Amino acid sequence: MTSRERLRLALEHGEPDRVPVDNNGIVSNIHEVAYKNLIDYLGFKEEIVILDPVQRIVMASEDVLRTLMVDTRYIYPNAPSWWRYEESGDGTWIDEFGAKYKRVGFYADCVDSPLKGKSLEEVKSYKLPDPTHASRFTGLKEKAKSLYESTDYALVSGAMICVDYLRWMIRGLEDSLMDLSANPDITDYLLDSIVDWMTAFGGALLEEIGEYIEFFWVGDDWGMQQGPFYSPEAFRRIFKQRLAKLIEHLKTKTKAKCAYHCCGSVYWVIEDMIEIGVDILHPIQPSASGNEDTAKIKREFGDRICFHGGTNNQSLFHGNLIDLQVDTLERIKDLALGGGYIFSSGHNIQANCPPENIIGLVDVAKRFGKYPIDFEMIDKEIERLRALKR
Repeated sequence: MTSRERLRLALEHGEPDRVPVDNNGIVSNIHEVAYKNLIDYLGFKEEIVILDPVQRIVMASEDVLRTLMVDTRYIYPNAPSWWRYEESGDGTWIDEFGAKYKRVGFYADCVDSPLKGKSLEEVKSYKLPDPTHASRFTGLKEKAKSLYESTDYALVSGAMICVDYLRWMIRGLEDSLMDLSANPDITDYLLDSIVDWMTAFGGALLEEIGEYIEFFWVGDDWGMQQGPFYSPEAFRRIFKQRLAKLIEHLKTKTKAKCAYHCCGSVYWVIEDMIEIGVDILHPIQPSASGNEDTAKIKREFGDRICFHGGTNNQSLFHGNLIDLQVDTLERIKDLALGGGYIFSSGHNIQANCPPENIIGLVDVAKRFGKYPIDFEMIDKEIERLRALKR
């Protein structure tokens, strides 16, 4: 099957020739350090291009994407014409919304927010940048059409459309959390303004590329390691209908599926995700509370939503290759049956993941992700690998 056929069938809960692979984009990519180690290991000579200066992930080359069997190619919106990434000597820069970031170790943190400490009146005087300025989308339709017609890859929108994350960045995390109870008027105003902005931006983007892509991304982190970031009641009261409104509008612009990125504990919110129109959930972090039993998650929800990732990036990728491969085999065993599964590293491959582990991850998908899934072969391989550690 072609990559496009493979992904389409999986998203319709069918079984293609093998699980599609999507180590690409904003949330299943590779940190620049791990990428440098990988291309050195593979003997590739290339310039490293940074895709996201906050997470320090890369724009992977075609050589690397083919080596990792990646079935997707992403179409990214342009930076607006009035803004460009300019890092100062102290490692700081300002994004187009006025939030200030600083390089800290392997990543960058938001260190100042334009609406931090501001009153409701001051918040209302703040103007978000133009979401539909033509410079954001110049050439995207032509690029998407060309890729669609000249390749067999599954095309995906590269924008991460978010609501609460942007509120955190422009208001500051501490004030954003306090506002939920102390300043609900500010919360409501900002969330409604951001939903309007993302609706306009996402709608304009999908008008350009929507006919060529297989899915688009929306995302916010509603989970922490041990449970919900907010109480389920607060999520449903404050955020759920706003997200439903946003996703409903985006789906009027395209037949593509909606993929939702949500780190941490997500078991409690999967039914909500289905209800608001989410078709694909990522990354199903198995080390977070409630997510440990991926077989149970597949049984309960797998006929109504697709899963993307599921591998234990947080705990195992930087460690022993055998442990990583055993875990990955178990995720394929749990999530791949009946389709509805996209294989990936879960979240972005971090700086401390050795290249041998990246290749070992792909090897598992190549050998054991073929349909029909051979559960007996997987069980035998798990037992063989475990025996090597005894």
